[in-house]
Amino acid sequence: MSEHTKEHDGYTADLNSADPTRMHVDVEDIRKRIDARFRDGKFDMLFYDVEDNIPADMLDSEREVPEELRGEEDGEWKFWKPVPSTIADEEIGELESRLNAKFSPAFRAVLQAYHLVSWTSAGMADGEGGYTGGCMSFSLPTLTTELRLSGVEANAAQDWGRLIEAGYLPFAIGEDGQGPICFDLERRGADDDCPVVWMLHDYLVDLGPEGISIREKVEPHMRQIADSFREMKAVLFGGEDEADGR
Repeated sequence: MSEHTKEHDGYTADLNSADPTRMHVDVEDIRKRIDARFRDGKFDMLFYDVEDNIPADMLDSEREVPEELRGEEDGEWKFWKPVPSTIADEEIGELESRLNAKFSPAFRAVLQAYHLVSWTSAGMADGEGGYTGGCMSFSLPTLTTELRLSGVEANAAQDWGRLIEAGYLPFAIGEDGQGPICFDLERRGADDDCPVVWMLHDYLVDLGPEGISIREKVEPHMRQIADSFREMKAVLFGGEDEADGR
């Protein structure tokens, strides 16, 4: 067992210790940002997917997909709509217990804001014509009413789950599957938020299952994207930066 795991053996008692008032504010803030994009035709592409991936209660029958997407070989495409999340604190806490790792409170708010079929965003601009950490895009695991947290759990535990032993909790996918985006658990701030980092798939393969469980081997390859998940909210969901919006 790694030092990281030892240090966090007793964490489960604190899983639901987040300030409920702040959590409510965060959930409503994320809903507001997603609602704005749902109403804005410029972001229609965020809200369609292959019909087989869309639960009946998330299907948006009022919109028609662009003609160029009709008759695609991988299935018929349809619009979906965000549905208020039915994922409770207890369900997230059970997942965190299975992972033996705790998400950023700001990310827990995402899980409790809306069910989402799919969600992809451009990376954070570095001010020099590129993207911070070299990550051009990132996608959240599916959060549908049917799959609930199973996509989040698979992304965190199945693909690169041993990163958790090294202190990195995968929560999203960077560069169209080219590597996991993670919370750096060992640099958690006073507000319980974490820096966000990512690592290319090729480095993980080279390190192997044992190597990715050792922080000293993983850390040199990790690239930081943001100081915290809160810093990423405007990039992921639109709206103002939190520092400017509150």
